[in-house]
Amino acid sequence: MHVVTEMKSPILEIRPLLPAVAQTKDRVCSMTTAGHCDALLVAEVFVQFADGTVHQWRVCGEWLTCHPKAIDHIKVQGFAEPRSEKPAAR
Repeated sequence: MHVVTEMKSPILEIRPLLPAVAQTKDRVCSMTTAGHCDALLVAEVFVQFADGTVHQWRVCGEWLTCHPKAIDHIKVQGFAEPRSEKPAAR
């Protein structure tokens, strides 16, 4: 189980990875802040940092369904369509 930490950066979009992908040494669950995660990566989460830059994280299903900010975002915004470009900063 992942440790749920408070996110300061707002989520801009959550895009599903279709199909889900396995983690490798260069592609890991970005939300793992403690412990080990070897679950499939199921989504890309785009967040906006305080300086206005947009960052992309890949996450596993556990994080996606357990993190309060992810759950709130999905309830209100749903999922974005998979595509290659980053979303615009707000």
